[in-house]
Amino acid sequence: MSQSFNDIVTKPYRDKTAQEILHAAPDALKGVSANDAKLLQQAFGINDVRDFAANKFFSRAQTILAGSSTSTYDTGPPLSWDAFFSRAPLAHYEQHPTEFRLEFGPVYYRGRLDGTARLIVLGQDPSVNEILAQRVFVGHSGQRLQGFFRKLGLSRSYIMVNTYLYSVYGQFMGNLKKLSSEAPILPYRNECLDRLLDLNPAQAILAVGRGAQDAVARWPRHSELKVVEMTHPSARDEQALLTNWNNALDEMRPIIEADDNSVVDPLPYGDTFTDEDYTAIPRFDLPFGLPQWHGVGSHARRDGPDKIIWQAP
Repeated sequence: MSQSFNDIVTKPYRDKTAQEILHAAPDALKGVSANDAKLLQQAFGINDVRDFAANKFFSRAQTILAGSSTSTYDTGPPLSWDAFFSRAPLAHYEQHPTEFRLEFGPVYYRGRLDGTARLIVLGQDPSVNEILAQRVFVGHSGQRLQGFFRKLGLSRSYIMVNTYLYSVYGQFMGNLKKLSSEAPILPYRNECLDRLLDLNPAQAILAVGRGAQDAVARWPRHSELKVVEMTHPSARDEQALLTNWNNALDEMRPIIEADDNSVVDPLPYGDTFTDEDYTAIPRFDLPFGLPQWHGVGSHARRDGPDKIIWQAP
Protein backbone atom coordinates (compact mmCIF):
# COMPACT_ATOMS: atom_id res chain seq x y z
CA MET A 1 0.00 0.00 0.00
CA SER A 2 1.32 3.42 -0.91
CA GLN A 3 2.05 5.99 1.78
CA SER A 4 -0.85 8.40 2.14
CA PHE A 5 -0.29 12.12 1.67
CA ASN A 6 -3.97 12.79 1.21
CA ASP A 7 -4.12 15.76 3.59
CA ILE A 8 -1.48 17.77 1.70
CA VAL A 9 -2.18 16.97 -1.96
CA THR A 10 -5.06 17.68 -4.31
CA LYS A 11 -7.71 15.09 -5.13
CA PRO A 12 -6.07 13.61 -8.29
CA TYR A 13 -3.00 12.71 -6.24
CA ARG A 14 -4.65 11.09 -3.26
CA ASP A 15 -3.31 7.60 -2.57
CA LYS A 16 -0.42 8.17 -4.98
CA THR A 17 3.08 7.10 -4.03
CA ALA A 18 5.71 9.61 -2.97
CA GLN A 19 7.57 9.09 -6.25
CA GLU A 20 4.45 9.78 -8.29
CA ILE A 21 3.80 13.00 -6.37
CA LEU A 22 7.41 14.15 -6.67
CA HIS A 23 7.14 13.92 -10.46
CA ALA A 24 3.89 15.88 -10.52
CA ALA A 25 3.57 19.62 -11.15
CA PRO A 26 3.69 21.81 -8.00
CA ASP A 27 -0.08 22.35 -8.11
CA ALA A 28 -0.38 18.74 -6.95
CA LEU A 29 0.18 20.27 -3.51
CA LYS A 30 -2.91 21.53 -1.74
CA GLY A 31 -2.97 25.32 -1.73
CA VAL A 32 -0.83 25.73 -4.87
CA SER A 33 -2.82 26.78 -7.93
CA ALA A 34 -2.00 26.08 -11.57
CA ASN A 35 -1.10 29.76 -11.96
CA ASP A 36 1.19 29.52 -8.90
CA ALA A 37 2.89 26.55 -10.53
CA LYS A 38 3.38 28.53 -13.74
CA LEU A 39 4.94 31.44 -11.83
CA LEU A 40 7.24 29.06 -9.90
CA GLN A 41 8.45 27.64 -13.18
CA GLN A 42 9.05 31.09 -14.66
CA ALA A 43 10.78 32.51 -11.58
CA PHE A 44 12.76 29.53 -10.24
CA GLY A 45 12.73 26.83 -12.91
CA ILE A 46 10.56 24.62 -10.69
CA ASN A 47 8.86 21.98 -12.83
CA ASP A 48 7.69 19.43 -10.28
CA VAL A 49 7.28 18.81 -6.57
CA ARG A 50 10.83 17.45 -6.29
CA ASP A 51 12.22 20.71 -7.70
CA PHE A 52 10.03 22.59 -5.23
CA ALA A 53 11.41 20.64 -2.27
CA ALA A 54 15.05 20.92 -3.38
CA ASN A 55 15.00 24.56 -4.47
CA LYS A 56 18.24 26.23 -3.37
CA PHE A 57 16.62 29.62 -2.71
CA PHE A 58 14.08 28.16 -0.30
CA SER A 59 16.90 26.23 1.36
CA ARG A 60 18.92 29.43 1.77
CA ALA A 61 15.96 31.20 3.35
CA GLN A 62 15.59 28.31 5.82
CA THR A 63 19.31 28.53 6.57
CA ILE A 64 19.00 32.21 7.46
CA LEU A 65 15.95 31.49 9.61
CA ALA A 66 17.85 28.74 11.45
CA GLY A 67 20.84 31.04 11.88
CA SER A 68 18.71 33.61 13.67
CA SER A 69 18.40 31.34 16.72
CA THR A 70 20.68 29.03 18.70
CA SER A 71 17.76 26.97 20.01
CA THR A 72 17.24 25.08 16.76
CA TYR A 73 18.82 21.78 15.65
CA ASP A 74 20.43 20.23 12.58
CA THR A 75 17.69 18.88 10.34
CA GLY A 76 20.13 16.69 8.44
CA PRO A 77 21.77 16.88 5.02
CA PRO A 78 20.00 18.53 2.07
CA LEU A 79 18.74 16.17 -0.64
CA SER A 80 21.83 16.58 -2.81
CA TRP A 81 24.14 15.67 0.08
CA ASP A 82 21.84 12.85 1.14
CA ALA A 83 22.22 11.39 -2.36
CA PHE A 84 26.00 11.78 -2.19
CA PHE A 85 26.25 10.13 1.22
CA SER A 86 24.10 7.25 -0.02
CA ARG A 87 26.89 6.44 -2.51
CA ALA A 88 29.52 6.08 0.20
CA PRO A 89 31.67 2.93 -0.20
CA LEU A 90 30.43 1.36 3.03
CA ALA A 91 30.72 -2.18 1.65
CA HIS A 92 34.46 -1.66 1.20
CA TYR A 93 34.85 -0.54 4.80
CA GLU A 94 32.93 -3.62 5.92
CA GLN A 95 35.60 -5.82 4.33
CA HIS A 96 38.10 -4.54 6.94
CA PRO A 97 36.64 -5.27 10.39
CA THR A 98 40.07 -5.28 12.03
CA GLU A 99 40.72 -1.68 10.96
CA PHE A 100 37.30 -0.07 11.50
CA ARG A 101 34.64 -0.19 14.22
CA LEU A 102 31.66 -1.12 12.07
CA GLU A 103 28.95 -2.04 14.57
CA PHE A 104 27.19 1.33 14.79
CA GLY A 105 27.67 2.60 11.26
CA PRO A 106 29.42 5.57 9.68
CA VAL A 107 29.50 9.20 10.83
CA TYR A 108 29.56 11.72 8.01
CA TYR A 109 29.81 15.34 9.12
CA ARG A 110 29.11 18.17 11.56
CA GLY A 111 28.35 21.74 10.62
CA ARG A 112 26.95 23.47 7.58
CA LEU A 113 25.97 21.62 4.42
CA ASP A 114 23.92 24.57 3.21
CA GLY A 115 26.59 26.45 1.25
CA THR A 116 27.66 28.87 4.01
CA ALA A 117 30.85 27.23 5.33
CA ARG A 118 34.00 29.37 5.21
CA LEU A 119 36.18 26.79 6.94
CA ILE A 120 36.47 23.15 5.86
CA VAL A 121 37.80 20.77 8.51
CA LEU A 122 39.09 17.27 7.79
CA GLY A 123 39.84 15.09 10.79
CA GLN A 124 39.08 11.74 12.39
CA ASP A 125 36.90 11.54 15.46
CA PRO A 126 33.92 9.18 15.23
CA SER A 127 33.94 7.45 18.62
CA VAL A 128 31.08 6.80 21.05
CA ASN A 129 29.95 10.40 21.54
CA GLU A 130 29.99 10.89 17.77
CA ILE A 131 28.25 7.62 16.98
CA LEU A 132 25.38 8.43 19.35
CA ALA A 133 24.99 11.93 17.91
CA GLN A 134 25.76 10.86 14.32
CA ARG A 135 27.97 13.95 14.05
CA VAL A 136 31.79 14.18 14.07
CA PHE A 137 33.86 15.90 16.78
CA VAL A 138 31.21 16.02 19.52
CA GLY A 139 33.04 14.74 22.61
CA HIS A 140 36.18 15.85 24.44
CA SER A 141 38.18 16.48 21.25
CA GLY A 142 35.27 18.19 19.54
CA GLN A 143 34.76 20.62 22.41
CA ARG A 144 38.45 21.56 22.27
CA LEU A 145 38.10 22.14 18.53
CA GLN A 146 34.95 24.20 19.11
CA GLY A 147 36.98 26.34 21.50
CA PHE A 148 39.50 26.88 18.70
CA PHE A 149 36.67 28.07 16.44
CA ARG A 150 35.52 30.43 19.20
CA LYS A 151 38.95 32.07 19.31
CA LEU A 152 38.57 32.78 15.58
CA GLY A 153 35.03 34.11 16.04
CA LEU A 154 33.48 31.20 14.11
CA SER A 155 30.14 30.27 15.62
CA ARG A 156 28.60 28.36 12.70
CA SER A 157 30.37 28.91 9.33
CA TYR A 158 32.30 25.61 9.25
CA ILE A 159 31.87 22.07 7.99
CA MET A 160 33.72 19.04 9.36
CA VAL A 161 34.12 15.64 7.69
CA ASN A 162 36.14 12.53 8.47
CA THR A 163 39.21 11.03 6.84
CA TYR A 164 37.41 7.70 7.18
CA LEU A 165 33.67 7.24 7.56
CA TYR A 166 34.03 4.80 10.46
CA SER A 167 35.81 4.90 13.78
CA VAL A 168 39.26 3.32 13.53
CA TYR A 169 41.32 0.94 15.60
CA GLY A 170 44.79 2.24 16.32
CA GLN A 171 46.85 4.99 14.72
CA PHE A 172 47.41 6.14 11.15
CA MET A 173 49.94 3.55 10.05
CA GLY A 174 50.25 0.17 8.36
CA ASN A 175 47.17 -1.16 6.58
CA LEU A 176 45.02 1.72 7.81
CA LYS A 177 47.30 4.23 6.09
CA LYS A 178 47.39 2.06 2.97
CA LEU A 179 43.58 1.93 2.75
CA SER A 180 43.39 5.71 2.97
CA SER A 181 45.30 6.08 -0.30
CA GLU A 182 43.38 3.44 -2.26
CA ALA A 183 40.08 3.20 -4.11
CA PRO A 184 37.28 3.51 -3.29
CA ILE A 185 38.07 5.43 -0.07
CA LEU A 186 40.40 7.98 -1.69
CA PRO A 187 38.28 8.97 -4.72
CA TYR A 188 35.10 9.23 -2.64
CA ARG A 189 36.83 11.44 -0.06
CA ASN A 190 38.31 13.61 -2.83
CA GLU A 191 34.88 13.97 -4.39
CA CYS A 192 33.51 15.02 -1.01
CA LEU A 193 36.20 17.70 -0.66
CA ASP A 194 35.55 18.83 -4.25
CA ARG A 195 31.86 19.30 -3.44
CA LEU A 196 32.67 21.24 -0.27
CA LEU A 197 35.01 23.54 -2.16
CA ASP A 198 32.60 24.07 -5.06
CA LEU A 199 29.50 24.67 -2.94
CA ASN A 200 30.92 26.89 -0.19
CA PRO A 201 32.79 30.23 0.08
CA ALA A 202 35.64 28.37 1.80
CA GLN A 203 38.65 30.44 2.86
CA ALA A 204 40.82 27.63 4.29
CA ILE A 205 40.94 23.92 5.03
CA LEU A 206 42.04 22.69 8.44
CA ALA A 207 43.76 19.28 8.42
CA VAL A 208 43.49 17.86 11.94
CA GLY A 209 45.86 14.98 12.65
CA ARG A 210 48.28 12.94 10.54
CA GLY A 211 45.61 11.01 8.67
CA ALA A 212 43.82 14.18 7.60
CA GLN A 213 47.09 15.86 6.61
CA ASP A 214 48.00 12.90 4.41
CA ALA A 215 44.49 12.95 2.89
CA VAL A 216 44.60 16.68 2.09
CA ALA A 217 48.04 16.26 0.46
CA ARG A 218 46.48 13.57 -1.80
CA TRP A 219 43.54 15.78 -2.75
CA PRO A 220 44.31 17.15 -6.25
CA ARG A 221 42.73 20.54 -5.49
CA HIS A 222 44.42 21.28 -2.17
CA SER A 223 46.43 24.13 -3.70
CA GLU A 224 43.20 26.07 -4.31
CA LEU A 225 42.83 26.73 -0.57
CA LYS A 226 45.01 27.79 2.29
CA VAL A 227 45.92 24.53 4.09
CA VAL A 228 46.53 24.72 7.83
CA GLU A 229 47.81 21.60 9.59
CA MET A 230 46.86 21.05 13.23
CA THR A 231 47.78 18.45 15.80
CA HIS A 232 44.81 16.26 16.71
CA PRO A 233 43.09 17.53 19.90
CA SER A 234 43.51 14.14 21.59
CA ALA A 235 47.34 14.19 21.29
CA ARG A 236 49.00 13.33 24.61
CA ASP A 237 51.77 15.96 24.56
CA GLU A 238 49.52 18.83 25.58
CA GLN A 239 52.19 21.52 25.58
CA ALA A 240 53.34 20.64 22.05
CA LEU A 241 49.71 20.45 20.95
CA LEU A 242 48.93 23.93 22.26
CA THR A 243 52.07 25.39 20.69
CA ASN A 244 50.90 23.95 17.37
CA TRP A 245 47.39 25.34 17.88
CA ASN A 246 48.74 28.82 18.63
CA ASN A 247 50.68 28.66 15.37
CA ALA A 248 47.50 27.57 13.57
CA LEU A 249 45.63 30.53 15.08
CA ASP A 250 48.32 32.88 13.79
CA GLU A 251 47.98 31.38 10.30
CA MET A 252 44.21 31.53 10.21
CA ARG A 253 43.38 34.86 11.82
CA PRO A 254 44.36 36.92 8.73
CA ILE A 255 42.27 34.62 6.51
CA ILE A 256 39.07 33.66 8.32
CA GLU A 257 36.43 36.32 8.88
CA ALA A 258 34.47 36.14 12.12
CA ASP A 259 30.77 35.32 11.97
CA ASP A 260 28.21 38.04 12.55
CA ASN A 261 27.63 38.77 16.25
CA SER A 262 30.60 36.59 17.25
CA VAL A 263 33.38 37.82 19.52
CA VAL A 264 36.97 36.96 18.59
CA ASP A 265 39.13 35.79 21.51
CA PRO A 266 42.61 37.25 20.82
CA LEU A 267 44.33 35.45 23.71
CA PRO A 268 46.69 32.57 22.82
CA TYR A 269 46.56 29.18 24.53
CA GLY A 270 48.66 28.67 27.65
CA ASP A 271 50.76 25.62 28.54
CA THR A 272 47.71 23.50 29.43
CA PHE A 273 44.04 23.40 28.49
CA THR A 274 41.75 25.24 30.90
CA ASP A 275 37.97 25.01 31.28
CA GLU A 276 37.68 28.21 29.22
CA ASP A 277 39.36 26.48 26.28
CA TYR A 278 36.43 24.07 25.89
CA THR A 279 33.23 25.13 24.15
CA ALA A 280 29.99 23.11 24.18
CA ILE A 281 28.80 21.81 20.83
CA PRO A 282 26.07 24.15 19.50
CA ARG A 283 22.60 22.66 19.48
CA PHE A 284 22.17 23.58 15.80
CA ASP A 285 25.04 21.19 15.01
CA LEU A 286 23.18 18.24 16.57
CA PRO A 287 20.04 16.32 15.54
CA PHE A 288 16.69 16.75 17.22
CA GLY A 289 16.07 14.80 20.41
CA LEU A 290 19.56 14.60 21.89
CA PRO A 291 19.64 15.46 25.62
CA GLN A 292 21.00 18.89 26.50
CA TRP A 293 24.14 17.43 28.11
CA HIS A 294 25.26 15.64 24.95
CA GLY A 295 28.11 17.66 23.53
CA VAL A 296 28.96 19.09 26.95
CA GLY A 297 31.76 17.45 28.94
CA SER A 298 33.23 14.01 28.40
CA HIS A 299 31.17 10.82 28.73
CA ALA A 300 33.49 8.22 27.18
CA ARG A 301 36.62 6.56 28.52
CA ARG A 302 38.84 3.74 27.34
CA ASP A 303 39.03 0.42 29.17
CA GLY A 304 41.98 -1.29 27.51
CA PRO A 305 42.92 -1.06 23.82
CA ASP A 306 39.66 -2.42 22.38
CA LYS A 307 36.94 -1.25 24.75
CA ILE A 308 35.31 2.16 25.21
CA ILE A 309 32.87 2.81 28.07
CA TRP A 310 30.28 5.55 27.67
CA GLN A 311 28.21 6.72 30.61
CA ALA A 312 25.40 9.26 30.85
CA PRO A 313 25.72 11.86 33.63
